[in-house]
This record gives sequence, structure tokens and C-alpha cells, in this order.
Amino acid sequence: MKKRRHERFQVNLEGTFSTNELICSNSILNISLGGLCMECGKPIEAREEVTVIIPSKPPVKARGEVAWCKKVGLSYRLGIRFYPLSLDQKRALTQFISGFFWETKAR
Repeated sequence: MKKRRHERFQVNLEGTFSTNELICSNSILNISLGGLCMECGKPIEAREEVTVIIPSKPPVKARGEVAWCKKVGLSYRLGIRFYPLSLDQKRALTQFISGFFWETKAR
């Protein structure tokens, strides 16, 4: 079994991604420093370039590509692999993930 490079964190929050032809706002299901899994109403081809906006404060905008897409019920789940993140993006995403994790644990 292949080990992931980055730990995934289960979340349920609204995010947005866009391609050259589509803008999709839907649920982000999990996230890591390497990418995320997100729902979309339409299938997106693997290797399609995307820009993702993660609803942190301030929002993190990251570029990446679709690693995989599979139909689940009436929608599709996409695995999005981030392109290399800048230090500022890594820092903001790490703070967002840890803040989300601790906020969820406190409930």
C-alpha cells in the first residue's frame, strides 16, 4: 500500500475551484498540504488544471491538477493535487488545517 506524503484531514466545508471552462462551488471532503478531495456536479478529466480557493481567513488560492475523478451517487468526487505551494501558502494552509482540527475537537 502506498503511503501518502501528507496527512489528510477530514473536513466538510464549502470551497471553490475553476478550470478554463467551469467554476464549481461544493464540499471539500478532506484536505492536506498536498491536495484535497472535493465534490462537483460534473466530471472533470484527470490532469485538468484547476485553481482552488480554500475558505480560510484570508482565503488560500492554490493551483493544481485533477489527479482522479469518480462518480459517487449523483455527483463526482475529485482528487486535486496541488502544484508546489509557496512558503506563504504552506503556512496559511497549515494554520487553516490546524485551526479547523482544533475547532472541531473543541465541539
